[in-house]
Formats: sequence, structure tokens, C-alpha cells
Amino acid sequence: MIRHVAMFTWTEEATRDEIRTFAAKLSTMPDVIALIRRYEHGEDLGLGTATADYVIVADFETVEDYWSYSGHPYHVDFIEKYAQPIIASVARVQFHVTP
Repeated sequence: MIRHVAMFTWTEEATRDEIRTFAAKLSTMPDVIALIRRYEHGEDLGLGTATADYVIVADFETVEDYWSYSGHPYHVDFIEKYAQPIIASVARVQFHVTP
């Protein structure tokens, strides 16, 4: 199994409405892209010294499934319309996990 983690920081101009829309659109991702095995996301709770504002954690059966997700038109459209306008920086990592 492959786990994908993406951590985002917002631009200073990002509005609460844009962030809510970003989160709402993320919640639709597993319904559209069936290759996603597990999908969680959320805002930092502010419990410590945060280095990111938001995180996505997604699991896929294979590396090929991850690449299919990454290039899926719905995912690409989401990035262009809802992510890029409000994200200042992103850190990503993918790694193997035992199911």
C-alpha cells in the first residue's frame, strides 16, 4: 500500500470561504476517484508549533494507482481551480505502509 501525505500553507490572501470550498471539494475526491482506498484531510488544530495549515492523507493499493490519482482529470482540475489560488507552499511525501 502507498500512503500519500501533502501538507499545505495558505497564502495571506486565502479567505475562510476559499478554504471551506477547498475542504468541501476534497471531500468529494474519493467518490469520484475509486482508486483511493482511504482519504482523510483537515486543518491544523493549533496544538503546537505548526509548520502547515492543512493536511491530506490518502492511501492507494499500488504506485500505479497513486499515479492514476495524481493525473486524474478531477484531481488536476481541483488543483488548478481550488488549490493553486490559495496555497503558498506544499510538502509532499509518499511511502509504503503495511495494510
